[in-house]
Amino acid sequence: MSYDDPQLNNPRLEHSGKYAVYCNPCTGVASLGRLNERQPNRNPRRKIRLPQTIKAAARASRKRLRDHAVLHQLGACVVLTYAQVSPHPRKDVKQFIRKARAHYPDRLHYAAVTEGSLDSGGIRIHHNVLLPASPDLIAIVENWPHGDVFIGINPSDADIRRMVNYISKAFERHQGLRARFIKSKSQIPKPTKQVFNNKNDAEAVLMGKIPFEASGVSVYEPGCGNKKIVYWNVNPSQVEGV
Repeated sequence: MSYDDPQLNNPRLEHSGKYAVYCNPCTGVASLGRLNERQPNRNPRRKIRLPQTIKAAARASRKRLRDHAVLHQLGACVVLTYAQVSPHPRKDVKQFIRKARAHYPDRLHYAAVTEGSLDSGGIRIHHNVLLPASPDLIAIVENWPHGDVFIGINPSDADIRRMVNYISKAFERHQGLRARFIKSKSQIPKPTKQVFNNKNDAEAVLMGKIPFEASGVSVYEPGCGNKKIVYWNVNPSQVEGV
């Protein structure tokens, strides 16, 4: 497909040939990918790129939730269900979180993903609430009066990431502006960025970002844009004493 504007037909505008390495030691993740220095005018390509944009927005939201959960060690996944559908599910989950604060001596960090819908034909609405692991979890879930509760404990950073990936499976949305999740306010440190002229140099630096004593190291290659992502554990097991 081509366009009248020569800039839109110039493939050199898509990729610079350089690679960028990003690293955030606070969340235990480093990645590399091609560096896009300039972007063509996307207006004529809006329809073509819309599905890609939806997937990119879902990935960005999933990453924000994943980094938040790892940074604050939200290893307890509490699934809140309804015996009868509530007309105010968002209000219900906020009330539950407000009552849960009394069981944490310090500031409570949390996140919540609501799945399903009020329509009888779809998946029944329920909430996935992420909390720090606590010996008071049984007392905390007793504050949910609307239905059954299921508790899952994720003892490592890798388990937390897998859990977030699962509960965010419906983040790709073609319409609507409803938030994909809610979370406590926090300032996650921005990742550092380094630019290299070739992939080999970038890959060598990427692997060097892994701390020598790191555990739970895993490498993920999405298969698009020559990307590579490395994860490692940054926190001790959080189930001790729970």
